[in-house]
Amino acid sequence: MKSDEIIEKIRSKLKESDPARRTVVNTFQFNFTDADGILIKSMALDIYEGSAASADAQVTISDEDFYLVGTKQKSFQEILQQEKAKIDGDEEAINKMLEKFRINSKN
Repeated sequence: MKSDEIIEKIRSKLKESDPARRTVVNTFQFNFTDADGILIKSMALDIYEGSAASADAQVTISDEDFYLVGTKQKSFQEILQQEKAKIDGDEEAINKMLEKFRINSKN
């Protein structure tokens, strides 16, 4: 997937962070789709592939759009306004988490 680079950076940041000092403690599930909306991968915020049994929020987004958000080429709000992503659950928690993990892929 194109967004694997972003996922790896999130994994690295999570490994480096002190779990006791994390400000985002919700559980999220991401469902990645291809350009046609067909599911290609699901993963929980702990960045292990699969589904989260009790996610606070669930995001369905294309691989390409997640990459654009992760590399700051588009904001998640833009993707939502264009109806290219779907949130089920705690939207505020999703926005807080995305601001924490928005990563410039050139770094």
